[in-house]
Amino acid sequence: MKLADDIYRVPAAVLLLIGAYDLLRGFMHTFLLKWSAANFAGFDMATVSEDQVFLLGVFGISNFLTGSIFLLISRKARHLAPHILILIPAIYLLGWVGIRTGGVHAEAAFNGRYLMFAYFAICLGTYAYFLIMRRRSSRSHP
Repeated sequence: MKLADDIYRVPAAVLLLIGAYDLLRGFMHTFLLKWSAANFAGFDMATVSEDQVFLLGVFGISNFLTGSIFLLISRKARHLAPHILILIPAIYLLGWVGIRTGGVHAEAAFNGRYLMFAYFAICLGTYAYFLIMRRRSSRSHP
C-alpha cells in the first residue's frame, strides 16, 4: 500500500463506524420507535401526535440508507470517505438553517443532541486528521 493510499485508512474506518452507528439509529428510529421517541427525543407519549412519531420513524429509514451508503463507501471507495465525513456536518447545518428559516424553533429537550454533537465532532476531527496526513504525504513525496 502506498503512503498516498494510506491517508484514507483512518477516514474509511471512521466512516465504517459511523455507518454502523447510523444503522443502529435506523433500528432505534423504526423498530424501537416509541421507546426511542420517549427516551431520546423526549416525547410525552400521552400527548404527542402520531404524526410526529411517524416522522421520527421516517427519519429512521433515511438512517438505514445513509448507514448502508457509508458502509459501502468505506469498503469500495475509500478515497471518498474524508469528503463524506465533511459533508455530513455541512448537510446537517444546511438542514438546520433551512428549518430555522422556515420559522421552526424546537422547544423540547432533545436528548439525542449530545450524541449528534459527538457524531459531528468525530466527522470534523477525522477530516482535520485527513488534511494533516495529506499535507504530510505531499511533502514527503513531491
